[in-house]
Amino acid sequence: MIAIAGASTFFLTPPAAFSPGAVAELERRIAAAQPFASDPDLEVGPRFSPDGKRIAYAQGEGAKARIVIRSLDGSDRREVGEAGWLHVSPIFFPDGRRIAYWRASENDCAILEHDLESGATRPIIDCKLSPRGRFDLSPDGKRLVFAGTTRVQFPAGLLLADVATGEIKPFTSPEPGMGDDLQPRFSPDGKRIAYFHGSESHRQLWIAATSDPATAKPATAAEGLSYGAAWMGPDGPIVVAADWFGFRALNLVDLKTGEARLLGARGARFPDLGSNSALVYENATYTANLWALDPREAAPKPRVLWPSTRYTNQAEFSPDGKRLAFVSNREGVEAIHVAPVDGAPVKLTLPAGYRHIRPHWSADGQALHAVRIPIGPLRTRQQAVRIEPGSGKYEVLEALGTEVIDVRESRDGKWIYLGESAGSAMRLVRAKASNLREVERLPLPLVSEYQLSTSRLVFAQPQLKGLTSCRMPELACQQVDIYIGDFNRFAWALGERSVYFLQPGDTRNSLARFDLTLGHVTRTWDFAPTAFGGSVAVSQAEDAVIVTREEKLAIDLMIAR
Repeated sequence: MIAIAGASTFFLTPPAAFSPGAVAELERRIAAAQPFASDPDLEVGPRFSPDGKRIAYAQGEGAKARIVIRSLDGSDRREVGEAGWLHVSPIFFPDGRRIAYWRASENDCAILEHDLESGATRPIIDCKLSPRGRFDLSPDGKRLVFAGTTRVQFPAGLLLADVATGEIKPFTSPEPGMGDDLQPRFSPDGKRIAYFHGSESHRQLWIAATSDPATAKPATAAEGLSYGAAWMGPDGPIVVAADWFGFRALNLVDLKTGEARLLGARGARFPDLGSNSALVYENATYTANLWALDPREAAPKPRVLWPSTRYTNQAEFSPDGKRLAFVSNREGVEAIHVAPVDGAPVKLTLPAGYRHIRPHWSADGQALHAVRIPIGPLRTRQQAVRIEPGSGKYEVLEALGTEVIDVRESRDGKWIYLGESAGSAMRLVRAKASNLREVERLPLPLVSEYQLSTSRLVFAQPQLKGLTSCRMPELACQQVDIYIGDFNRFAWALGERSVYFLQPGDTRNSLARFDLTLGHVTRTWDFAPTAFGGSVAVSQAEDAVIVTREEKLAIDLMIAR
């Protein structure tokens, strides 16, 4: 079930041609943006009407939301949608008298057309192809583009649908390991489609001619977590909400040069531009904290560790279980912190100009291996680093290249395992710790995530459910029948005997322990991880577990005019 979240955006009436002066004016407006809607419920997916006088958006909480249509001056407000359903992503048709939106219940979903005058509703797309909640209408209202299932067990691709007949044609079909195609947006003249290609923190803005999907190519080299886009004209530029410069904000992409620049509006998601050049966007505040529990207790009482109002995740226990390393943006951009389990955390002093993520302890517990990423839109040099928290020594492991997604040391300290970028997946290699230039590519498929214990290498694969466990050093592998897939790819941790993971449930999720010897789940806890990124950690002795949980999400709407 998709809970209420953001939605992609578009505008139907192209604004006047945008000049450098218009971009400067947009920056000024963003700096002076004011709240448009700030009720206690979440308000997401804002869209302008064709005349720019109304905004439609979804308002609700969890799996229930209705569509709100409000005039900019506040003189008129109406709601659309049945109680008890999730309604998101409202889009006006060119006549301004109809909207399309995505509706879902527990076992059903559809993209519907709704007549605002009569209240009549008809389905355009049903749930057979699992349409995602963020879609777009062409400027003439005759076609619809959405992300959905183009091939079973393949990443989500884009599909074009005829609004009148419902006829559907595939538009893009990504290969395994390349990530999904999501959040499509027609250009104001309908001749091109912008969308995001890739997975999680490696999504890029792509552009394709509507008449020829073979023309698809990146619009910029920038990549990262992406949250919607809006065209400023038929030839761009495009306003993109992404974390390209170390935090989520609005950015501008020049389609002629591919250059990306920061506009502002920290916290912004899913922008939309109106025909009057006004800009509306979501302002989202995320908070996540670490919680510790003892899995040996009959009724463990989780306790929060070092809470903040920012985002903390990617925790890992030291080999002796007495310290934790984790990533947090509580003091700026993402950085590594280290703390005794019962002490205060310290932010490591690391070179400026980089984000540091995915910390993993060395076998002796004296150092951390991590990945550093330059702050900025280009992530072409992701490198492995070795950090000694005690001495402050910092070493870039140049021999391991510039496409590092993850790096960690084997439990015996003899090997360095590396996940190299391969599309939106990882290729696993290893090198001798004594000579990093002796790199060996492992005879394994592309993986989405992997972890090490003393005797095992365990990995997940893109678009496939389950794990594969390989005995080391011979790499004799077998399947593990455990419910881990793309949805919880970051929400599992490998102990010496078990896997702790986010287990989905019919009504609520749980934290579960899967015994690798017995081959089944032996215990569950009603305290599931809910955060993005690495959200479960377990000590080597399996006497302590860390679960990362998001606090209540706050999303308001801002308008810049």
